[in-house]
Amino acid sequence: MTSNFYSAIHKNLIENPDKTFIKWPNPGGDDVYFTGHDLLEGVAFVCKSLQLKKIKPGDRVLLGIPFSFELVCALLGIIAYGATPVLPPANSRETDLLRLIFNHKIKAVYLKNPEDHIKRILSFIRVKTLAQDAALQKIAYFNPVLVPAEQPALISFSSGTTGKPSAVIRTHQILKAQHLALKQSFPALPGQQDLPLFPNILLHNLSLGITTLIPDIPNLDVRETDPEKIIAQLLDEGIDSLTGNVHYFKILVSYLQKEKLILPNVKKLGIGGSPVPEYLPHLLQNYFVNASIYIIYGSTQAEPIAVRQVTDERKNPSRGFFVGTVHPGIELRIISPLSNKEITTPIESGLVEVSGEHVVSLTGNNWLNTGDHGFLNEKGELYLTARAGNEGRLEGFQHYQLEHVLAHVPGVNYAAAIYDPQGFRIYIEGKTPIRELKLALEKHFPATIISTVESIEKMPLDQRHFSKILYKDLCIRNLKK
Repeated sequence: MTSNFYSAIHKNLIENPDKTFIKWPNPGGDDVYFTGHDLLEGVAFVCKSLQLKKIKPGDRVLLGIPFSFELVCALLGIIAYGATPVLPPANSRETDLLRLIFNHKIKAVYLKNPEDHIKRILSFIRVKTLAQDAALQKIAYFNPVLVPAEQPALISFSSGTTGKPSAVIRTHQILKAQHLALKQSFPALPGQQDLPLFPNILLHNLSLGITTLIPDIPNLDVRETDPEKIIAQLLDEGIDSLTGNVHYFKILVSYLQKEKLILPNVKKLGIGGSPVPEYLPHLLQNYFVNASIYIIYGSTQAEPIAVRQVTDERKNPSRGFFVGTVHPGIELRIISPLSNKEITTPIESGLVEVSGEHVVSLTGNNWLNTGDHGFLNEKGELYLTARAGNEGRLEGFQHYQLEHVLAHVPGVNYAAAIYDPQGFRIYIEGKTPIRELKLALEKHFPATIISTVESIEKMPLDQRHFSKILYKDLCIRNLKK
């Protein structure tokens, strides 16, 4: 069977050449609007560049340009051409990129204004250089090349919370299935305008044919978020929906609290990318007063796995992170860490594995190890209780349960609990007195399972969401003492 994920996007662009599909913030002036025609022309330009360099369908092309409209066109153009774009891990160094070129058999690198010494290095290792060429503008549209549906359409990398970032290879078939799974959970609204923090949602939006407003954040680095600019975008553009991670929404809600603003136009709000503390969606509801708020649990390999629409009912944080109902396209099982057999008893936690059409699984194995531990309650709803590598339990409790309770203590920015047979070692980023932290824990857990409680200046976080704790770095810190 042949396919090309770009085909659905191409159809939307061809049918709506004058429609604005992307609104891009411009620090120096008015926002720049990109129509279907602009995207078609940009994609055709990239495809022509690939042809001139004699890139073949199936070849892998590393994208080495910053987040921009040119990057979007390069990504779409490489997919349309039938080649495979490779997005490097966040904050990659030059040595990391060279290793990536060799390990993933990169045939070409797409750059913006590459310097001569870079071209020479790439030529020496027999890798072609692709660069933007203004002379190729205003060329004929390019129809997508049909390739085997199982051929890789996009290679990106995980956030690396349980080790080094690992490559996630999504085929044309998988990308389409992930888009349809998201569409099933979140059907498009009439005339919808979306403000997504996650770049992959842009591909989904283009496949839906809806308009995307790019958040006014340099390179989409969530640490650079200026909440005043984001709120201005939401108000000025009449945005219907937005998605983001915990770090992002903490920044926004802090600003909304300070300014006493409400945003009645937003209809849908999604939080994902890491475990979501129970208080956050309820706090957001005070300001996004007409929005349906969702917690979205998934991964690059399986998006989404579970979706929870938040109601007035507040869940007990000591049970773990409640992520809700498993997506209908997902088959989920809980594996006992002791017997390696599937758990069928409600409330008993183990390793979460998933399977389904929109799941990237290992060759020869239909099941994806999510790296999370959790349990299904009597209703079949999913709770997360631990992350692989730190999943040890004391008197039945795991680290997410302690962290979730601590997240609700005033003054706590981040909380981490490292398993130790002698008791969990607790690390806190924040100004809360240790005595208050211990009292909060003792309300929910036996005092015997707590070893130490320590304040630290900076919690180690992943380099993509800046919301996931790097437990391995805390373990290394402890060994150095």
